[in-house]
Amino acid sequence: MVGTGLSSAIGQDLLRCLADDWEVLAIGRTPFLGMHRHWLRADLRQPFDDWGHSLTNWLMQSPLQVSAFVHLAGVAYSAPCESTTAHEWQSMLSVNLTAAFQLGQCLSPYLEEAAAIVLVGSVDAWHASQDGPAAAYGASKAGLAGLVRHWAQEWGSRGIRVNGVAPGALAVGMGPAEEAVGQAIASRIALGRLGQADEVAAVIAFLLSPGASYISGAWIPVDGGLNVAY
Repeated sequence: MVGTGLSSAIGQDLLRCLADDWEVLAIGRTPFLGMHRHWLRADLRQPFDDWGHSLTNWLMQSPLQVSAFVHLAGVAYSAPCESTTAHEWQSMLSVNLTAAFQLGQCLSPYLEEAAAIVLVGSVDAWHASQDGPAAAYGASKAGLAGLVRHWAQEWGSRGIRVNGVAPGALAVGMGPAEEAVGQAIASRIALGRLGQADEVAAVIAFLLSPGASYISGAWIPVDGGLNVAY
């Protein structure tokens, strides 16, 4: 499996969901070592040419084909559209969307038949939060929705499945920093609480598994029933 964002809470829980003998290549800035674990240093905010050649070389030298690709890396700035800076906009697009697209391009020749791809988006691609504007973040995640549909169609004849997971508000990671905000969001969630990283990781692991062999082009919200009522 090739993955980004694996040092995050969701990423760490995902690795615990996978069998110990999975070969994993982590792409990112955080060192990632261990049995069956490999690390490619990359700053996804930077142009693909700065780090993509290292990935291509690794893939060419590896005796294994890629059975899975998970894009978990994400950058989030919450600000009104008018005050979002060019740097913030570009950072979110680069990490959240452009890196996913360019990694897909690079990995495509090395994907084995029946490989699985999971792009991790956000409910912000479909809903605007009452607790903080995030137009740029939502737009970058909405782009992933298009990638899932088009890749599922383009690569389906090769047996490759492409799906997306859209987490809602979590109690960890990029979740609400202030308790009052978290409580306000929880009041609008059917289950009445924020989510946990392992609950998202379990859905990603399922989509990578043979149990999801006939699921492709789908988005699965993992949000506890956020905004199911009006």
